[in-house]
Amino acid sequence: MSKDNMKFIPTFVQTSGTMSYTSKLKFQNYELNWKIEDFELICKTVKIIQSPKFLSESLTNCQWCLELQPTELTENNKNEFHIYLKNTIGSNVYINAEISFFDHETKLQSFVADYILMRYNNLHWTKTASEFRKIFGKTIPKDVLLKCKLRVFDSLTTIEEEPPSKRRKCNDPMENMKSLLGNETFKDVKFKVANREFTAHKAILTIQSPVFAAMFNSKMSEELTSIVQIKDIKPTIFQQMLNFIYNVEIKDLDKVALELFYAAEKYQLEELKTNCINNLHKNLSAKTVIDTLKMADLHSLSELKTECLKLLLKEWDIISEKKELKSLIQNRAYLTIEIVNMRKKLDKEVNAESNKSLNLPFTFRE
Repeated sequence: MSKDNMKFIPTFVQTSGTMSYTSKLKFQNYELNWKIEDFELICKTVKIIQSPKFLSESLTNCQWCLELQPTELTENNKNEFHIYLKNTIGSNVYINAEISFFDHETKLQSFVADYILMRYNNLHWTKTASEFRKIFGKTIPKDVLLKCKLRVFDSLTTIEEEPPSKRRKCNDPMENMKSLLGNETFKDVKFKVANREFTAHKAILTIQSPVFAAMFNSKMSEELTSIVQIKDIKPTIFQQMLNFIYNVEIKDLDKVALELFYAAEKYQLEELKTNCINNLHKNLSAKTVIDTLKMADLHSLSELKTECLKLLLKEWDIISEKKELKSLIQNRAYLTIEIVNMRKKLDKEVNAESNKSLNLPFTFRE
């Protein structure tokens, strides 16, 4: 066959699965309400006035404040009225800021920075005194309220995820099991969990869990292995575990991930454990970090534990006073050493980056 008559048949390689990733921007949110009494007098007599420092309720110990360098607000004054937004971290950050002047409930003027790079720990706006005077109309109000709303870019994280609500679809009989959970035909085991009863198929449970396999393959009598008492798992959690085993949608994983992990650990459901760990990591916050740290430490989940310690230190001013943390450290004294070591590691990383510009994996629009 000549080359001109040769036919090429395209071939395709079938992949074994699809990887899913989620990229998420992380911001810190700040807000300040600052009332200045005798505003006109302040402008006439004071060179610099600074607001109280304010903190985020989220993931950082950075403090922020407003600083005014006023001048007398008259129609012919060409001197500038300076407004500064400052922080205590001294590094370059991307921010979205709005500083507004109010007379009671009426907004008089706003100064906006829309995701710009804030360098050398301050952001600066100016207006001439005469321009600023026009904003107030005929009379400068006695009291002025300043509101500062601030969003500070923290990080861009990309994580591999599995759908939290259900198992991956597979081309095998497992995909057909979801219809069996509500079908009582051939079910041969009953679970008593608190005041509820659940029925299931021994064969399916045995395939999914080595713990159930050992239970049903033991030499216990048929009567005992057909009625199983569960005393350490809530009925709602046991139901969610059965949903997973039968490939049925898991609802509200965000609310039950911690308790569901313990059930998955008990019955050695490795894929369910991974889903719970990923969910706990994704939803880690000041409210959840203590319980999550307790679980991660107990089960030697090193990566999750590291993230908990980092968040704990960033939120130290807020979390350190909680009795739950004090109790945890009292019962597990070695955590004190791990917290100190993590603090040293984070400080070393900050010092190494202190002289570098912010290097982001994407670009904000100017």
